[in-house]
Amino acid sequence: MKIGFMQGRLVKPVKSKIQEFPVNDWEYELELANNINLNLIEWVIDKNSIDSNPIFFNTEYVKNSLKKNHIEIGSLSDDFFLQIDNPEIISNKILIHIENVFKKMIELEIPLYVLPLLESKSIKDLEIKEQVALLNKIKYLVPPKIKICLETDLKPETVKILFESLDANIFKINYDIGNSAYEGFSYEDEFNQYFNLIENIHIKDRLYKGSTVPLGEGDAKILDVLNEIKIRGYKKNLILQAARINGVNDVKLISKYKKFVEDAVGKKH
Repeated sequence: MKIGFMQGRLVKPVKSKIQEFPVNDWEYELELANNINLNLIEWVIDKNSIDSNPIFFNTEYVKNSLKKNHIEIGSLSDDFFLQIDNPEIISNKILIHIENVFKKMIELEIPLYVLPLLESKSIKDLEIKEQVALLNKIKYLVPPKIKICLETDLKPETVKILFESLDANIFKINYDIGNSAYEGFSYEDEFNQYFNLIENIHIKDRLYKGSTVPLGEGDAKILDVLNEIKIRGYKKNLILQAARINGVNDVKLISKYKKFVEDAVGKKH
């Protein structure tokens, strides 16, 4: 298992959002991450900063900054998809955007594209055949070596049924511990239905139908979840996406969260 972090969590938020691309501090954040031995990042694309996100216009510079700080991009979270105002979940405009993102992912050798099918982009009210048709619009754009990790609010049994009709070589699951707690899902049920499809895990704690909270303070049974993935032999990425705490230094807090996870999964510090 590799422990990484969601971009923007080590520096002050730009507009006090929970998650956004740190326009002015992204390079500085890489330095901070390297200083605390966090060498894996999930890159963020969002609507407000898409025109100034350097992966689109200065890929080589990004590569050099990553190399200098010994950091790799393990995944990319496309919050632009979640934030764009469009009545269609996957419109032609979105498909063009996704195709452009894939081109940059190839250049930067980013293997996982996290697609948040949540909130206004939830597919839970669609029939299975409609869900499949929607996702297959993306399927034909996906280059070799890139996998689409779906982050959904679907019930565990629905996820299993959906994946019976998807290409499992392309589509995988991004499992968000906190979001599952928010929905009131049982992690045992989820893992029994689709553990083998999980390619990326967001480490987060939440209250049932409530907000994100510090690790161990919510309804996620996070220590039980981490113990279970260890027992089941999970070897892939764990991405720290846990809550900030007012008045607590972000770097110190992420270091504390990192140790929390390392202790839970038995990794050496």
